[in-house]
Amino acid sequence: MEHITLKDAITLYVEDLATRQQKAKKTIKSYRHTLRRFANLMEESNVSLLKDVEETAHAFPYRDEMIDRDFSLNTVKTYVMTLKAFMNYAVGKGWIEQNPFAFVNVTGAGARRQSLWISREQLDKVLYHAHNATLYNIFLIGGDAGLRISETLELKMEDIDFEHNELFVRFGKGQKSRRVPMTDRLHHSLTRYLRSERPKLETDSPYVFVMPNGHQVRSNYVNEYLRSVSEEQLDFAITSHVLRHSFATELHNRGVSITIISRLLGHSSTETTELYLHISMEQNQITISILND
Repeated sequence: MEHITLKDAITLYVEDLATRQQKAKKTIKSYRHTLRRFANLMEESNVSLLKDVEETAHAFPYRDEMIDRDFSLNTVKTYVMTLKAFMNYAVGKGWIEQNPFAFVNVTGAGARRQSLWISREQLDKVLYHAHNATLYNIFLIGGDAGLRISETLELKMEDIDFEHNELFVRFGKGQKSRRVPMTDRLHHSLTRYLRSERPKLETDSPYVFVMPNGHQVRSNYVNEYLRSVSEEQLDFAITSHVLRHSFATELHNRGVSITIISRLLGHSSTETTELYLHISMEQNQITISILND
């Protein structure tokens, strides 16, 4: 297996599309754009080698982020199919052993996603074993408030309204702002964090979550430790996006309407919210049993 960089592999694949496969110029341009965009996203996560692209850590989160950004399902499907084709080519060239996008699917509107979600008990276990107070509170915001990781890391001191028990998300996806209520434990935890657990800095930062050196916490740092904790405690890896899914699913399973959940998540459409929900088998059975009365 060669240690080829993702960008070099993309260059060779695009050349193959033009020379051997004789694809139309418009098709080649589309493939190149999609693949380069993916490479840039991977670079942000410190992934430069093709062999380091993983199914759970990168492939499923890539699809989830596209849907999260309110791209149409057809557009997301095109992106995923492009990555599948590229990865199949890479397998054929012997650059990687298996296609990380092989099981990443985009279904029709209203269908359920196949990615993971966790129960409240599993969330509690992850929280208990968080490596430090900063990660604990970031994980907690994902599981108890459903914020995107980018929204969590952009929170400033002024965005935590303890008086009204809300988090203020400024200019989320689509430049939309929203207010999200805090659970009691999130309220108490953030109070304690800001009072005594947040790193002490020589020159303070307006951001809630910072590293000891004063820099903002980065998403790859959060996901690296979340994968580590979840693999150790749950026997499978999750990312911060799974916490957001779990927040939505838990609310839905407790009877909260999709309209309200959609507003809390900052979605422009309830159709997008439906893709987040992982309805439990037990709830399905209870729901269908109504027809037996």
